[in-house]
Amino acid sequence: MQNSQLLSAKVLESLLDGANLDKSFEVVFRENKNNKLEIQEAQIKALTYGSVRFLGKSRFIINYLVKNKIENRTVECLIHIALYQLSQEKFNDFTIVNQAVDAAKKIDFRKSKFVNAILRNYLRSKDDVYELLNKEQAAKYSYQNWWINKVKDEFKSDWEAILEIGNQHPPLTLRVNKRRITMQKYCEILIEHGLEHKEISNTGLIINKPLSINDIPGFMEGYISVQDFGAQIATELLDIKKGQKILDACAAPGGKTCNILESEDVDVTALEINKERADKISDNLNRLGLNANVIHGSLSNDNLWWKGEQFDRILLDVPCSASGIVRRHVDIKWLRQMGDLKKFSEMQYHLLKSAWPLIKSGGKLLYVTCSIFSNENRDVIERFKKEFRDAKEIDLIYLNTIKHIKNQLVPSENHDGLFYVLLQKN
Repeated sequence: MQNSQLLSAKVLESLLDGANLDKSFEVVFRENKNNKLEIQEAQIKALTYGSVRFLGKSRFIINYLVKNKIENRTVECLIHIALYQLSQEKFNDFTIVNQAVDAAKKIDFRKSKFVNAILRNYLRSKDDVYELLNKEQAAKYSYQNWWINKVKDEFKSDWEAILEIGNQHPPLTLRVNKRRITMQKYCEILIEHGLEHKEISNTGLIINKPLSINDIPGFMEGYISVQDFGAQIATELLDIKKGQKILDACAAPGGKTCNILESEDVDVTALEINKERADKISDNLNRLGLNANVIHGSLSNDNLWWKGEQFDRILLDVPCSASGIVRRHVDIKWLRQMGDLKKFSEMQYHLLKSAWPLIKSGGKLLYVTCSIFSNENRDVIERFKKEFRDAKEIDLIYLNTIKHIKNQLVPSENHDGLFYVLLQKN
């Protein structure tokens, strides 16, 4: 375990230096495999994800217990990891402290007594610490203050529940490929494997027990895909008809592209600016036995990839702050800054303008973000409708398993916090 603590600390250090978690894991795993250290990747990821969720709390605790700034960043991150473990009932306090001390010796032998003292002091004063901690919102909810205040401002009744959902483990949600298997038959397979689940739509279900992809029955056979329920409803909202020509812009990794093709016989073009991510679209199509025209290109004023034939439907899932999927990407709440929202909104507006000429008169465009912030959502749409008078917004109807406030999906146990607007071109 001490190696897992140490490597988790190095991943966390990379994150706090500004790298995202995926990149941090990749670098740390590669470097330490070369060093022939024992690596338990699943354990390291669990420790790191937990500590990042808990980071607001552990920062408060460290500031409370340590008078002077900790100069060694790796040692500080190791304390964050150990404090997270000590906050969880499933870990033994004595073992965690001893392992953290041993890990500290590998960083700087002289700091091991310091780590031991901090962690044991925390255990002695835990009740007093938490009484004070719960009075500080950034520590209590474990988000940056600007994020908490913005959620409070935009969701008067739901703000606390939204913050709490963002700190929970996300559900394992599947989409059944009805071209290969029925929902009933797939549910029978789950029962045979002893996997409890609940159906949330005619193709969507949630498995109660977390599993790795390779352990999900029927994944390699193309029976199912892993996709949040909030993202699954895009196909229904887009109002697809047989034979239509559809553009899925910003399409990677291809979940929505595949969902569209599973639902109806249509001609789909999947556009993606990143070559590596565009390849992932093709991988998903192949696994599911589906076909689409995958293009490595981007939406722009020129749209050089476009051959001039307009589309009946466009699905525009734009880059955003990812504030609605923070429980899946826990690093977001520490990496994002308030100023990023303005940058994203300008990018989103540019993409929307670039996509609009590609759609037929009478055609429909579904604007999608995985954000809960109005800067990237309603504000962008209202700005667009003022400039493009031929854009008419169409009311959306959601299933009763979707929690929403108008066009905004509110993060819940069933789904993430996506935003949808359907525009028709007059």
